[in-house]
Amino acid sequence: MSDSDKTEEIVDYFGECVIEEVYDPALFGANSIIDLTTKNSIDQKNYSVFSDFTEEQKEKLKELMKCTTIDIIYRFLEMIEEHDDEFKIVIEKGEETYSLTDISEKMGSEIADAEDEEGWIRKFSEL
Repeated sequence: MSDSDKTEEIVDYFGECVIEEVYDPALFGANSIIDLTTKNSIDQKNYSVFSDFTEEQKEKLKELMKCTTIDIIYRFLEMIEEHDDEFKIVIEKGEETYSLTDISEKMGSEIADAEDEEGWIRKFSEL
């Protein structure tokens, strides 16, 4: 395996964790609240107003939640990159250690969700 393939595998593994453990659960939770299918009685009470929304309004709210979630993750990754001297995400693979910001071209762009880009969302999201 070439160094390029190895570093891409490491970046993708981190991305898979971000999508499976942050992005998908956050959107699943938001969508279940918007659809009022959540089992959480407090959320059902607090967000009962959504029952008055049309399907189009609910879909637009879900789109907003998706865009907001992507933006938050993007900005968080960019913050880590901007403060690389202070914050380090270090990946250990066998005997080797990699700085995530050193092996990623641009941290925030890894999550890309544009039609023509193959980012973490397209690769790993189940939503």
